[in-house]
Amino acid sequence: MAQELRRSDPSGAVLIVGRRGGVAEGLVTAAGFRLETLQVSGLDTGSAASVSRFVARLPVAVMAARRIIREFRADVVVGGAGYVSVPVVLAARSLRVPVVLMEQNAMPGRATRLLARRDGVVAAAFAETAARLPRARVVHTGNPIRTEVLATPPRSLGDRCDALLVMGGSQGARRINRAVAGCVEALLRANPSLRIVHQTGVLDSDEMDAVAASLDAGLRARWSLAPFIRDVGAAITGADLVLMRAGGSSVAECAALGRPMILVPYPHAGDHQRLNAAPYVAAGAARVIPDQECDAPRVASELGALLDDPAAWGRMAAASAGLGRRDAASRVVGLLTHLAGSPARIPG
Repeated sequence: MAQELRRSDPSGAVLIVGRRGGVAEGLVTAAGFRLETLQVSGLDTGSAASVSRFVARLPVAVMAARRIIREFRADVVVGGAGYVSVPVVLAARSLRVPVVLMEQNAMPGRATRLLARRDGVVAAAFAETAARLPRARVVHTGNPIRTEVLATPPRSLGDRCDALLVMGGSQGARRINRAVAGCVEALLRANPSLRIVHQTGVLDSDEMDAVAASLDAGLRARWSLAPFIRDVGAAITGADLVLMRAGGSSVAECAALGRPMILVPYPHAGDHQRLNAAPYVAAGAARVIPDQECDAPRVASELGALLDDPAAWGRMAAASAGLGRRDAASRVVGLLTHLAGSPARIPG
């Protein structure tokens, strides 16, 4: 979003507020944006001690956020999902600065549900989010796609599925990793043109490398392993099919690039990824493997069905492209612009 704001108004200023000591400190400054930090503790609602720490530190964080907003002279504040946004949004409202909450999942997170109760405006990645926030004004913008992903040179799909991308998020997904490792040899032998690019995550990297080392050299050459993929846009564009978790940003990026998906929703955190997957499954853009069923035989069966049926795979790709919202970031910017100029006017 910061990139889109800078592109749409080069003379404007963007300030990002994050948690002191968080991963954002390095990423934001490396991207060339100004960063201010707050001393905010993590929040585990299942822990009374965690809740107490958060509540105790919240007033100080709100006061610090008020100072930051006043000094920056913000016209509008964007609250991303997560506990760090709570003091910033509360501070903005106390100063009567318009606020937009951004929600990338179909099921709103706790912070969004809390903050949207009071005259909330929410830019939602999923249309289904509106029914789960009955007191908020929800605008279905889609999930903003990173500039570098959208800038990836396009590649048209061929007549059949020959390139599989496996991702489990930035940390990898052990369930997916081990399921693929258990069937990769059979898949590669049965499909001589198949190539697999696999982001393993750091924790499973050595284990996956050991499996690859046990394969014949010819098979091993068609299974590319990496703990982390930096150019995700290029990886998705280079794939014909993506096997991954169902994070809001990930499914949005695959749809924006027109790639069909086999999704293994993360079963925890309120089961929100299952709800992220549902619209894509309903549209025919994705198939789902429940986490508890994600083993080598099931993954081999799901992949084999699409590798053997180019027509079905092609229909999934077309459905995925039909759901992609490449203009989501500009839609959010439009919403911010309207709010900064006229809080009563909310575009649809």
